[in-house]
Amino acid sequence: MLLANAALSALVNLLVLAGLPFLCYFAYQKGRHHGRFGEIAQRAGLQLGDPRSIGDTLAFAVVGVAYFVIWPLPLEPLVREGSASRQFVGLGLAWPSLPMAILYGVVKTGFTEELLFRGMIAGSLSRRLSVLWANLGQALIFLVPHLLLLLIVPEMWGLLPLSFAGSLLWGWVRIKSGSIIGSWLMHASANVAMALSVAIRTAT
Repeated sequence: MLLANAALSALVNLLVLAGLPFLCYFAYQKGRHHGRFGEIAQRAGLQLGDPRSIGDTLAFAVVGVAYFVIWPLPLEPLVREGSASRQFVGLGLAWPSLPMAILYGVVKTGFTEELLFRGMIAGSLSRRLSVLWANLGQALIFLVPHLLLLLIVPEMWGLLPLSFAGSLLWGWVRIKSGSIIGSWLMHASANVAMALSVAIRTAT
């Protein structure tokens, strides 16, 4: 039941935060540039991009996972009511914590947020502004919904600088590589590591 709920939640996020915005993006790009689906998808970062960046981002992903292992975030804000990580409380590494963490980190947050913020928003900004201003702009836009989370979990304010720094790194990788794959790998690995950290640290 837990895994089914996690899969349904990931699917809803995928449709609402990635699918619907991409349909609007596609309609706009099709109307303005008359491009084919593949061309529009590439503009949104849905391509392999520079293969050399994949190795670099895998290294960053490993560093991100190590960060959460060596310096875990304070547990209390992550497990309180309203926190996205609360669903992992008490699961340990037993079934179904790993597939739930992958659904949460890779699909629900990783892919949806990367396609929206780095793929479409950062991509659009980078075609109009310098890399510096495009990256800063997408990072500030990414920060806005995370600020709203403080209404639910005010103790999570300490995560904002980390989210902003991560967004700058992910945005730079996306703009330089032309793809969301690298930023997706880093974002997903950090979120999976955080989810499993909660599962392990609260196991009875």
